[in-house]
Amino acid sequence: MPHTHKRTPFDKFAKMLVSELQTDERKALRDLVSDVRDLYEAFSAEYMADWRTKVAEEEKEQHKQERPKVVQKVEKACKEVGLEAVARYYPVESNYYDWPLQQRAFRLLAPSEAHMCKSVIMYIAPVNTQKLMHFARDLKERTISKKYYNFRLAPTEVSFELTGFEKGGVCPIGMDQPVPVILAESITKLDPPVLFIGAGHIDWKLALPVQDFIKATNCMITDLA
Repeated sequence: MPHTHKRTPFDKFAKMLVSELQTDERKALRDLVSDVRDLYEAFSAEYMADWRTKVAEEEKEQHKQERPKVVQKVEKACKEVGLEAVARYYPVESNYYDWPLQQRAFRLLAPSEAHMCKSVIMYIAPVNTQKLMHFARDLKERTISKKYYNFRLAPTEVSFELTGFEKGGVCPIGMDQPVPVILAESITKLDPPVLFIGAGHIDWKLALPVQDFIKATNCMITDLA
């Protein structure tokens, strides 16, 4: 069944790319983006205080039966790890990934481009076993230096086998296999502290408060910059 989405002030720009704007219009847009980012940071506390209210409102407006089964799988997993009250789901257009990142951020009403996160499945080789053992002994230690790892992107078919999610919809919550989750340290510094990720389906996105995500996934944090 095709999904519908709540119209936003940015819908009329959905078919317009930044590259199609005139030079002065692009500059005006960049200035606007900067102002919006500053505004979000200034009202960060209020933004987060209103988060749970927005979750409840959106759940009433969206029909769960219209969500693809794979999104319902993510929704179930979020409920199991205590994220149900803070998880916000967004259906997007089929050409969403043809848009520039900033336009996608506008579509989701994300505070900035930096809040738009991507989940990728990686091979890690070699593994520093001493560091891993230290981490296992001290579960309060969540920071591991990137110098101990060599990351390689997993093939699409391997990613699907591990997660059950197709390309463009990979979500670190609700994966078929217990894949360890590593979060970029820069995400912990976002303000407001929220992240936007795939919701299991290429046409659906999920937003969560960063600290709730960290607590629920028991993820490791490292500098990936």
